[in-house]
Amino acid sequence: MNRTLLIAADSIRALLHKRLLVGLMVASIALTVVVSMMFSTARESMTESFAVQIDDPKSPTAKMTEKEKRQFKESMEEASFGFQMGFYFVASFGGTIVALFIFSTAISSEIRSGTIRVTLAKPVSRTQFLVGKYLGAVAVMAAYTAVASIAMVAFTHTQRIELSPALTYVPWLMFWKHLMLGAVAMLLSLFMHPIVASAITLFTGNGFYSDRNPLYYLLPSYGDFDLYREVFSGTLMDVADVGWLTLYAIDFVVVMLLLALWRLRKKEIV
Repeated sequence: MNRTLLIAADSIRALLHKRLLVGLMVASIALTVVVSMMFSTARESMTESFAVQIDDPKSPTAKMTEKEKRQFKESMEEASFGFQMGFYFVASFGGTIVALFIFSTAISSEIRSGTIRVTLAKPVSRTQFLVGKYLGAVAVMAAYTAVASIAMVAFTHTQRIELSPALTYVPWLMFWKHLMLGAVAMLLSLFMHPIVASAITLFTGNGFYSDRNPLYYLLPSYGDFDLYREVFSGTLMDVADVGWLTLYAIDFVVVMLLLALWRLRKKEIV
């Protein structure tokens, strides 16, 4: 176990020294900030426009009944949930790109550079090597999820808008979705180039098929981990559903890692 953790720690250090990864993470955070600023400007414009119309006696809005004004304010709240959904989408998409890059290169880059031979020449098994690499990538994704979550909460706080209840479970499910994608990318990277593996991983979900297609029941379901509808409607997901999705993700990750381990043991390290 200690050797596995040492490999994980070394993997984290190696990942943080990759300029492309750092660039991707910075770009993702920067894009999130830009989008939040755009949402902020749009919201302030809508709020100011509403306030001006209320104060203007000639404005049709000023003649609205209390019920109509209440409905208008409810529409504004729905718009705020829409802003949060857009923020969440950007953060989730950025995490997907980061996850695919990290996991698809975690082992394949070591094989291409030949450094894996140096590691395996020590008393380190291929199982410890693979699990250590995966745990290192998991730690980096956990840090990304934490930063994205803090950014989402900060966005709603600075804009003085009501936090969508669905955001309670968004970080957790987003994190597991990225781990599922990462496990698939790591497995495929042992068969093909990391870029090709990442591209294929994006289309391995059953969301591209209808329930009449057998592939719908064979491929993993990533879409269930996206709470866009819940964030927009302001509804809270059931705790039991979150638990079942977590168990599903754990089972899926374990199966993918076992397949990756089988492939790594069969693969010739030259």
